[in-house]
Amino acid sequence: MINKWRLFLMGILYISVIMMAVQVVMNRFQARGLYSELQNLENKNDALVAQWSRLKLEEGTLLNHVVVETRARQELNMRLPSFGMIQVIIE
Repeated sequence: MINKWRLFLMGILYISVIMMAVQVVMNRFQARGLYSELQNLENKNDALVAQWSRLKLEEGTLLNHVVVETRARQELNMRLPSFGMIQVIIE
């Protein structure tokens, strides 16, 4: 009777160990997949940060006073007012 219980418990322990080993393998596989996804997302983040930096640099260049004045003269035919055209309003 005791040997049957021992054999039964050993069988349960053996099955438990096998199930845990399979679970460990599955967890490692999932961890590798998640790590790969993390690497891809970090690469995309780096690309977006680089693109943002380029856009900020371009924005700074386009907002340069010389560039703005040149475009205003060429595209909108704007010019600086002469001294006689300037009016100062004092309240």
